[in-house]
Amino acid sequence: MRFPIYIASPEESRTLDNLAAHEFSLPTLILMENAARSILECAASLWPDLLEGKSSVFILCGPGQNGGDGWVLARLFSSLGHKVSAYLVTSKGVMPQGDALINYNVAKNLNVPISIVDDDACPLPEWGKADLVVDAIFGSGLSKPLEGQPKRILASIEAAPRTFRVLAVDLPSGLMGSTGEALGPVVPADLTVSLGTLKLGLFLQRGPELSGAIRLGDIGLCPPMYKSAPPNGILLNRYAAQRLLPPRPITGHKGTFGHAVVAGGSHGKTGALTLAAMGALRSGAGLVTAAHPHVLAKIMEEKLTAPMTLSLPNSDDGFLDRRAAKPLLDFLANKSALGLGPGLGVNEDTKEFLLEILSDLPLPLVLDADGLSTLRYYHKNLLERKHPTIVTPHPGEAANLLGTSPDGIQKDRLAAAKQLASETGATVVLKGHNTIVMEHTGINYYICPSGGPILATGGTGDLLTGLITGFLARKMEPFAAAALGVYVHGRGGDLAAGEFGDTGVSPGELQLFFPRVFKELTLP
Repeated sequence: MRFPIYIASPEESRTLDNLAAHEFSLPTLILMENAARSILECAASLWPDLLEGKSSVFILCGPGQNGGDGWVLARLFSSLGHKVSAYLVTSKGVMPQGDALINYNVAKNLNVPISIVDDDACPLPEWGKADLVVDAIFGSGLSKPLEGQPKRILASIEAAPRTFRVLAVDLPSGLMGSTGEALGPVVPADLTVSLGTLKLGLFLQRGPELSGAIRLGDIGLCPPMYKSAPPNGILLNRYAAQRLLPPRPITGHKGTFGHAVVAGGSHGKTGALTLAAMGALRSGAGLVTAAHPHVLAKIMEEKLTAPMTLSLPNSDDGFLDRRAAKPLLDFLANKSALGLGPGLGVNEDTKEFLLEILSDLPLPLVLDADGLSTLRYYHKNLLERKHPTIVTPHPGEAANLLGTSPDGIQKDRLAAAKQLASETGATVVLKGHNTIVMEHTGINYYICPSGGPILATGGTGDLLTGLITGFLARKMEPFAAAALGVYVHGRGGDLAAGEFGDTGVSPGELQLFFPRVFKELTLP
């Protein structure tokens, strides 16, 4: 698709569906038909044997519109020659309504076997006889714990030996569409086809582990509809990154692409600053300088060749202290951006240095690692800055800033990113699986699905700090710079994992893949 792939909350998804039906006169019956056909197409592309029509397919339908998609699928699978058994999972006396009822009746009139499961006396399907189970009980609108027959049937599937594949319609039933919280038993899907937009819950909490492969189902929405009510979230994929990539004019020179400065380093942590400097260099910045404590001068000059070095006054313990602030600020007077924190250390000396830099820095700033830890009780000072700030915490650092626990952050990562943006006025990069990039307004965001466990090693975050600082130096807007940095970092991890596997790749090796990512982004 040559337009953004949106990530939507349940409310945003409903708004789009209503807009398509009422303002663009696209009948909801057609939306339902399109949804089912797209689900079948996605499933067949992953499992080509479905086109042979020889499987035993159990289709579980709720009484709502998600179940309506299931009734259409019952017809489509039957027409391919599959042995279909459909089940209406509902409460006593509650039957499908509207478009769902129309498609229920179509399936019934075509003699698709339909069983109604509406009380505890109803027999459950014999799961061992199924090749494929289609979960169309609930969509993304579930907001309260499961009970009754849906809970009973999902618990039964969970307990059954897994001899069958599971296809989830829109979202695995029992998963909350806004947070990814499991509201009862949830059957892990092998494939989830999310309709019209990707649902937010697929990327949060238990969503990634329960959704299997995720595909976007085309239900007939088109760019004018999205433009009328765009969701706040965008999937940070190749197309989105291509739109962010700044031009690199053929007549450009070092001065064209800015001068990025990274500052930090202390005894035992020279590697962090070195990696940040290399990340800035890999961003395409014209010049890069690593500012460090004077006591580390010889080490840093030996570690770095292409990036330059700047020696600053240090405390007796070898940390940057308040005396280093003025010479660094003087040096930054004609530079482009500062990345601060990798290897800095956390103590009273570095706190005084950091607070003085924050009060007077006339440049865009990326704050990471020890810079964030030092700022624990002072993060609202960032609101006073007149120039853009980007903070890049992992869940532990975010918890430290917000006075909660890492588990509290992970419980609702999007809410945490929004709160941090509100309290700092900064663009927020909340690192982790499905990294969130939140605009400083706390409204618009990207979610990046790339990277994976290959990035779960010390030093990869320092590379990211450097990348983002380098993009800021290239005069990118903060939200775009942060998002492009996250994409290049994650996609570089994917490429490295594809070549070496996801274990044992060092950050120094990882950064060698960043030029390959840029090459990909310049291709049509």
